[in-house]
Amino acid sequence: MLEPDPPARLPQIRDEDFTDETREFFGQWTGGIFKDADKNPVLRTFGHHPALANAFSPLNIHLLSSNTLPVKLRQIAIMRTAWLTRAVYMWSSHLQTSVSCGLSPEMYGPIQRGPDDPYFTPFERVVMLATEELVNDRKVGDANWEALRAEWSDKQMLDFLFTVGCYVMVAGVMRSTGAERLPDLLALAEKYGAPES
Repeated sequence: MLEPDPPARLPQIRDEDFTDETREFFGQWTGGIFKDADKNPVLRTFGHHPALANAFSPLNIHLLSSNTLPVKLRQIAIMRTAWLTRAVYMWSSHLQTSVSCGLSPEMYGPIQRGPDDPYFTPFERVVMLATEELVNDRKVGDANWEALRAEWSDKQMLDFLFTVGCYVMVAGVMRSTGAERLPDLLALAEKYGAPES
């Protein structure tokens, strides 16, 4: 088992500090994407500012549940974003999310290695390249834009842009606050690798 993460720079909210607004925030997540949402280290970090968390959560929940992208392509984009931004918690948690979505662990190594890995179909490679452009340049280049447009609807294009953009933002929050991974995420990271923080 990997060593536990260093103590968070912004510790999780304590149970005794929950308010009605905090409970409303956790209620958005309960029974859906997260089991035991009120024990999730990232959500418990967000819980310090329930007004902000309540504003952000509907977007994040949409991206993870009603996103119009095919699930595998969504996860490729999120996980490549996590890898490029060295967001260790995000990467580890999306190993778990991918498993729960029924995706094969065979894709984890190729996502780490990048778009030239022979694992990817030509279109998956385009998604990887466009993700890298968004992370690095904040703009999808013309060639990849046209390749995405040839396959995706307007809604899918926007879901892709917001997915990568949102997770770049969250990567900065998670890396800066230092949310600590629980043992299940540490075990997945040990098995499948994780970026250097």
